Amino acid sequence: MRNVSENKLWFYIHVLSLDVCLGVLGSGALATVVTGAKMKTVWWFLLPLSVWVIYTLDHLLDGKKVGENSINPRHKFHYDHSKILTILCTIAAIISAVLAFLLLREIVLLGGVLLAALAVLHLGIARWGKIRFGKEFSVALIYTLGVWFGPLLVVGFRSWTIPILLFLFFLGTVLNLVMNSLMEAELDAKEGQVYLLGVLSPKLAKEWVLRLSLLGFLAALVLAGGIRKWAPGTSVSASLVIALICAVPGGILRYADKFQDSQKYRILGEGVFILGLIPWFLNSF
Repeated sequence: MRNVSENKLWFYIHVLSLDVCLGVLGSGALATVVTGAKMKTVWWFLLPLSVWVIYTLDHLLDGKKVGENSINPRHKFHYDHSKILTILCTIAAIISAVLAFLLLREIVLLGGVLLAALAVLHLGIARWGKIRFGKEFSVALIYTLGVWFGPLLVVGFRSWTIPILLFLFFLGTVLNLVMNSLMEAELDAKEGQVYLLGVLSPKLAKEWVLRLSLLGFLAALVLAGGIRKWAPGTSVSASLVIALICAVPGGILRYADKFQDSQKYRILGEGVFILGLIPWFLNSF
């Protein structure tokens, strides 16, 4: 009975993108530690709320495109509950816009408008359906900018390590999304949603993920090892978390057989971003 309840709970957390919302909170915490920015309380609410709106809209569009015969749990759930989810998504979008307009700094608000425009463009292309290549990269770009844009606009690049860690974070995010595409390649192919794998073979994509995952992990690890000497004041723990964000996609694909018949790769892939809360807690006390 307990396992059934736990599986049901995870199902709703996953299909409603609540795991992504927790992950973006960890990513936001990581970005504030790396940059040294102090963000308003409202920013911490807007971050997961706006991400939930974007992901839910994306899944609603995919669900509508595929229809009632979808075999993807997220798409099927969003198709079956499209009315209530559309209402909730609209309310959440209005709340996000009002809070951003009233309470955020002007410079951060302008950055949010730019990101909203990118998100609308991304969703428009996804709805059009003519361009499938690059969805992993566009989602990673919007996600990364959404997390880092505010802190960077507030304090700027205070250290040479910030752009490096920002790039490694983006790399880890791209690899995570490509890893998900590889793990769900058969499922997506049945629904005609091939994305990156429509251009690269699964074998080639996997090889590149493994290489870049190892390279990103080692780069962040080397930076963490010498950071006290090279850039005093930069968080070692934040560099270690980014090293793990780069390493996890490669690790999952390296042992893909152990993850193939379960959602554990999703839990691990999203969970590593939540670890960003650890440097934030360490830096707060």
